[in-house]
Amino acid sequence: MSKVFKWVIAVVVIVVLGLLVWRSGWLTSVKPGMQTNTQGTKAPAAPKNGMSASNDASDAALVQDSAAIDSQMQGYSTDSAAVDSGLGDKSIGQ
Repeated sequence: MSKVFKWVIAVVVIVVLGLLVWRSGWLTSVKPGMQTNTQGTKAPAAPKNGMSASNDASDAALVQDSAAIDSQMQGYSTDSAAVDSGLGDKSIGQ
């Protein structure tokens, strides 16, 4: 074997070993002294789509949620009608 071929084999072996070490997580693992505290108090998520907060069970919140659901359902009905009419289109010859 030539000297160049031995060097190529050595480089390939080193690269493969490096990839195995990296993929196993040894190079990306967090050291015990370097961990940070991620268990802080989180702010509650903001209501979405007009809905009230998830833990609010008052009458006003139920009315607000009901109105938001009604408006979303009307939007879905409009979207559904548009899809149905699009499926009924006929192709035109060119």
